[in-house]
Amino acid sequence: MPKILLVCHASADIGLGHLSRLTALAQSLESDGMVVPEMLIFGDFFPKDGILNFSTHLFSLADDFVTTVQKVVAAGDFNAVAFDLHASQDIKGFDTLLFRLKNNDIRLIAIDSLLEFCNVLDLVWIPSFNFDISNHINCKCIIKSGWDSYLIQKRFPTKEWAPGSKILVLTGGSDTTKLSRSLPEYLDKSLGNDVEINWVQGPFAEPPKLSNENHLNWIIHSSPSGLDELIVNSNYVLTVFGVALFEVLQYGVPAVVFSPYGNKDDPELRALSAQNIASIADNSLEAVDRLTSLIADDDLARSYSYNSLKKLAINGAQNLAKQIHLLLEV
Repeated sequence: MPKILLVCHASADIGLGHLSRLTALAQSLESDGMVVPEMLIFGDFFPKDGILNFSTHLFSLADDFVTTVQKVVAAGDFNAVAFDLHASQDIKGFDTLLFRLKNNDIRLIAIDSLLEFCNVLDLVWIPSFNFDISNHINCKCIIKSGWDSYLIQKRFPTKEWAPGSKILVLTGGSDTTKLSRSLPEYLDKSLGNDVEINWVQGPFAEPPKLSNENHLNWIIHSSPSGLDELIVNSNYVLTVFGVALFEVLQYGVPAVVFSPYGNKDDPELRALSAQNIASIADNSLEAVDRLTSLIADDDLARSYSYNSLKKLAINGAQNLAKQIHLLLEV
């Protein structure tokens, strides 16, 4: 069987989105049984749910990227390599690496980046509903995006949404903006006494700062193996923008989303606001206020649930796996 090497960055500073997407892809490939996936991770390793099921190569961010990839590819006799890389990592000689791999008849795939190499790559997969391909019409490679491009796992069946008092809070695997220090207090002051807060503390994040006088029921989930069960058992979700949002939307759970990362996510959030699938806030405090309003408006919450289920009816990881099958002619 042909083999594919899935390469990503994952660390406290970078976060876990790249690894999460490739894990979803690896599981789809394994389920199909036509291509054998292996993982190559640069960064801080931890037992991400599902990753230990695959052969995994672990290296530090300080290790030479190009040399490491070349050695792993040569030793593993891979037929394809997929890259899901963080933009902050300046990789010297990356173009040379791509040409060497290409000259060895290895298929090359990029996820959410590397469009500047579109004439060397075979496939660029953009997990976004808002990507404008018009600026890349001269690219030689295949470019795919859309609502059916999101690389997320789905382990549970969808439940019909109903109002309730269980709220899930997702601040990311690293919580790089330290929401855990201020958001809990505002949640505790703003929500009714009967509310249960399920706070997910990512593997690189601090625990939430709780006072001795909290009136909500707080449950802290430290580095859970997956979010699916928490999502399907929640009535509402408050989340930062990222992969986790789309994990939530695929289950039709009404959500409030904001970006704590400056203005980098503004284009996506503006486009998302027109889709009527989630409540969009400018910051964490406004997000809590919008959550309070959403809890009080069952019709709005139900419309978010219905619309998000329609948008994410097709699994993007399975879509990409099929595209890889076509590239490898299996």
